[in-house]
Amino acid sequence: MEYLLYWLFFEFIGRSIARIVMPALSFGQVYVHPLNASPERFNWLGYRRDEDGRVMIARDVAGFIGVIVMIVIFLAIVFSTDLF
Repeated sequence: MEYLLYWLFFEFIGRSIARIVMPALSFGQVYVHPLNASPERFNWLGYRRDEDGRVMIARDVAGFIGVIVMIVIFLAIVFSTDLF
């Protein structure tokens, strides 16, 4: 059950959000490591540069970034409405 929740939030929702948000905010200079690509070495922060000089983010780090973005958007919606 715990693995299912981890997979749902971080691997599916978080990574999907990061795959949209990261390239949009960086004008295509940052992108998420594709699922079907072979595993590659990343530095301890979870990113590396590819041949073109763009920054590639590891999938697990991208999932965490996506969940943080999702939480910030959720809190912005909750606090912008008069729910509290």
